[in-house]
Amino acid sequence: MDLKKVHHLSIRVYYEDTDAEGIVYHSKYLNFAERARTEFLRSYNLDQSTIEKKYGLIFVVKLINIDYVSIACLDDYLCIKTKISKLNKVKMIFSQLIYKRKNLVAKLEVTVCCLDKNRKVARMNNQIYATLNKQERE
Repeated sequence: MDLKKVHHLSIRVYYEDTDAEGIVYHSKYLNFAERARTEFLRSYNLDQSTIEKKYGLIFVVKLINIDYVSIACLDDYLCIKTKISKLNKVKMIFSQLIYKRKNLVAKLEVTVCCLDKNRKVARMNNQIYATLNKQERE
């Protein structure tokens, strides 16, 4: 990942995130990645509740590919690195890497689509698209 374009979110692993042996449960990585994508958008003043109220649009996950490389455990401090790897007016593909210290724990590729208030596939508003497109080129 080009570090100029990457948003970083740090998350501590809590008891609720783990199984009986203190290892992060596989589905929790999806929660961590969702938070990171939300904070990524927020860092560009694109919080999802405002996008829905102002433009009548929402972003929904269409496809997730995840590669579990290693494990994380109770009390680990994780860093989720997020960037947009592909963008058009209907969808964006996020690349996300989850690290424990300098060790890669998981790699995700997440396709997110834009829907209108009727929950039909829609094109992004020009302002939203321009903001995200600028980020992709930074």
